[in-house]
Amino acid sequence: MLMTHVNDPLSRLGPGLGGRTELCPAYSLCGKRVFVAGHSGMVGRALIRRLASENCEILTANHDELDLRDQANVRIWLQRERPHAVFLAAGKVGGILANQAWPVDFLYDNLAIATSVIEGAFRADVGKLLYLGSACMYPKIARQPILEEEILIGSL
Repeated sequence: MLMTHVNDPLSRLGPGLGGRTELCPAYSLCGKRVFVAGHSGMVGRALIRRLASENCEILTANHDELDLRDQANVRIWLQRERPHAVFLAAGKVGGILANQAWPVDFLYDNLAIATSVIEGAFRADVGKLLYLGSACMYPKIARQPILEEEILIGSL
């Protein structure tokens, strides 16, 4: 096992970096306030179920309370709620046809959500942020139903 110097910035990135194993304790959620952005989506619901087994306070905000595209309001909300950790699983979703019909709307809204939450978390001094990015990864012209081995074999 390779031990890195305490001042080595790579040592804080955790195990597996470049085939090395660094000494980096797991980030404990015990007693922490954890914000799940996108808690009502498929991934967000799974995160909520998993976090329920942790000794942490789970924070959520419905779209009516907080539009994640609105940078100023996201910043205010995060500074008021003071989460220790943020799971960013939010995004505009709609499927293949919707993405084809309104590609700019999807890109714009998802970029706005990501930048608002990431910037707001930074300004609110959040200790940990996990950003779960997503993209349409099926070929532009794909037979339906698509098979798993056909993902990423053509232009997106």
